[in-house]
Amino acid sequence: MNHKYITCTGFGGTGSSVISDLMKEFDNVKSCGSDFEMSIAFATDGISDLQHYIVDDFERNKTAEGIYRFRRMASIISKEYSNKLHLDFISAVDKYLQSLVLTNWNGYNYLHQLRYGKVCRFFYYDLPFRIQGRLRKLFPSKDGYERASKMKKTLPIEISIGETNFFKATNTFFETMLDSIDSNNNFSYLCFDQLVPAYNFKRYSKYFPNLKIIVIDRDPRDLYLLNKLYWNEGWIPSKDVEVYINWFRLLRLQLTSDLITENVLYIRFEDTIYDYENTIDKIINFIGLSKSNHIHKKEYFIPEISIKNTKLWEKHPEYMIDLNRIESTLKEYCYI
Repeated sequence: MNHKYITCTGFGGTGSSVISDLMKEFDNVKSCGSDFEMSIAFATDGISDLQHYIVDDFERNKTAEGIYRFRRMASIISKEYSNKLHLDFISAVDKYLQSLVLTNWNGYNYLHQLRYGKVCRFFYYDLPFRIQGRLRKLFPSKDGYERASKMKKTLPIEISIGETNFFKATNTFFETMLDSIDSNNNFSYLCFDQLVPAYNFKRYSKYFPNLKIIVIDRDPRDLYLLNKLYWNEGWIPSKDVEVYINWFRLLRLQLTSDLITENVLYIRFEDTIYDYENTIDKIINFIGLSKSNHIHKKEYFIPEISIKNTKLWEKHPEYMIDLNRIESTLKEYCYI
């Protein structure tokens, strides 16, 4: 298959679904929509963490534990991924790890203990270790060799190392997953929500061939009011305006100009509404689409509906003190 991949990303609540909805309007794009965020690349214990253990900071025990944690995380998300991607996700993960792991055996290292709760760890590891230590003191070795406590060697230890092998296997793994949503090859482009975070693109782009990244951001005043009045999401700190300002700025510190390359496009949510035609043209040209393929225009992304989520500060003067504070400290992010 020769699919090209598109992903939209943002900072949380900033409107990345604009792109996944918009892509549904093109007859040569298959979009998974915004109901499935395929975040395995950057999730905790995901691909990026696996890269850390195998490529960036190899250490035999940590690497083995990193592979175990990735496998455990994959089993947790397997049902959702299998349903959304139309493939046996665990089989794909097993094949991926088989291509990564260079040697394996059943053994023991000290990190195995951390997989158990305190009580189980005491009876399974601590108590046998103490008993054997006491016995060695009572009955020292006569041959002069130091003896170590015998620990149960029943858990798998898997070792992988090497940059070339890692990225080759990871590219194949993602191609297998992404292409599965169009197994008949009916579309030229596949669009996914949140394949990568809104920063560190150089790291994450290595996992995907032919990937175009579109970053969506929105006015901090609107985001503040949307969460304070309607969403009430715990990961947006909208109870205290000073905390909110610090949070908003911190998330964008790494989005520097050098990250905006030919494969990364930065879009303001408001531009897709107030400057619709020019912004759509910019997106089409960036991806390499054709206007002739935009056959369902404004059927999925409808700016006349999305406009209600903009300029909320004009409708809520009761929060003017907070909004003025946001505008004065985050002026460069405010749309008008």
